[in-house]
Amino acid sequence: MGWIINFVFASLIAAFSFTASAETFERIELDKDRTSVQYAGPIKSITKALEGYRWLGQTEDMNGGVVFEPYVNTRFGKNDTETGGAIMVKATYYLYDEPVKEALMIARQSEIPGFVEFYGYDSRELQLHIRMVDDNTFQAFASDDEYRKPEKLMTYKKVEQFNKSNYKSQLKTPEEDGTWF
Repeated sequence: MGWIINFVFASLIAAFSFTASAETFERIELDKDRTSVQYAGPIKSITKALEGYRWLGQTEDMNGGVVFEPYVNTRFGKNDTETGGAIMVKATYYLYDEPVKEALMIARQSEIPGFVEFYGYDSRELQLHIRMVDDNTFQAFASDDEYRKPEKLMTYKKVEQFNKSNYKSQLKTPEEDGTWF
């Protein structure tokens, strides 16, 4: 009889943990011209938590990550400019431990509640909708349309350094492979 109770209890715990992990997200309509200033509190708390750390995406064997750095917006507070109401960060994207893209990003309230949107100053297609899970983890969607697909939610962990490429050591210099130009 005791094993039946243990089995039922274990089944309930498993079912509860499955339903808890199947999180659903919604979207709200916000003004397309909203600025960072309107939602400065949540934006600044997330940017401060992100800045200066290496964030490795999804799993430990993923080969890339991102580093956010503070960016001083010299036009901040000047309403006559496009970036006058913008809190900005510089994002450097990595493949293994090599930087591959640097982007100036504007932060504003995301249309996914609980998230902050970072979009590229030069290219609005470059987006990350981020929420902090704890001091060492954030989750992100790559666009505001992905909220319908919880499997698209990416998890980033704070790391000391990014993974090193296994292929770098296999590359030979021109002298080593006998090629001279």
